[in-house]
Amino acid sequence: MRSKIREGLDILSEDGPISFIMEILSFLYGTIHYSIADSYTLAISNTEVEFTAPNRTVVRRNKRRFESERQELTDMLEEIEHSDVFFDIGANTGLYTLFAAKRRQSADVVAFEPYPPNLRLLKRDIDRNALENIDVREVALSDSEGKVEFSQPDEEDAGYGSGSIESSTDNSSTIVNVSARSGDELISQNEIPTPTIVKIDVEGAEPLVVDGMENALSHPDCRLVYCEIHQDDVECRPSITDFGTTLSDMKAHFEELGFEAEEIHTCGSEILLKAHKDAN
Repeated sequence: MRSKIREGLDILSEDGPISFIMEILSFLYGTIHYSIADSYTLAISNTEVEFTAPNRTVVRRNKRRFESERQELTDMLEEIEHSDVFFDIGANTGLYTLFAAKRRQSADVVAFEPYPPNLRLLKRDIDRNALENIDVREVALSDSEGKVEFSQPDEEDAGYGSGSIESSTDNSSTIVNVSARSGDELISQNEIPTPTIVKIDVEGAEPLVVDGMENALSHPDCRLVYCEIHQDDVECRPSITDFGTTLSDMKAHFEELGFEAEEIHTCGSEILLKAHKDAN
């Protein structure tokens, strides 16, 4: 609440009283509306997904993510086929998971997410959309098995997208231990199938995920990876640099695994790589 008051005072001082009043009205509308309506719908092309609306903040956050990542989400939905196995690594509340599963209901979707508030909302929306082709894994994918330190907000915050495996340079206020597994280990133990399409968004720990599933990524069936690279030009936010890697290193690694990697979208410090294998 204190942050909202501070935000309002900043608007008043910087933009004037009219903008301040409009912000108050918007806040009141959202608060009242989402106390009555418990869901909302997002759509791309002919695919619609219904999402739970627990509060105004979660709705705004998911809609903002939907708009900012519409290009890559649309690209993924155009690529996914009925026989695919889609890994959503860093699933958050399930934007990609739900759209992929709804678009291709005969495909297998595996969602990896360690943060409990996100998991609860994801599972609720799987039920809400009556989707039966999603396997939710309550773990952080990494390069080894065991417990890892994971940074998260001081208070539960569904839809929070900056939780990450802790690096030695992080200074998060709240650190908890979560289970970590490597993708290759899960596959070798027949707990999950080999993926054909992979999406990775893990707030800087992308190198650990890739290192932990080199066998899966180099498999001929794995033809496509979307990897969001978090660089180090945002203060107090983890990046691949914290894990000893650069953007050039990531591209080179994907090439070693048989992919051609290209940058298809940039938003601030985040660069989306699309790594694909030659169909021949």
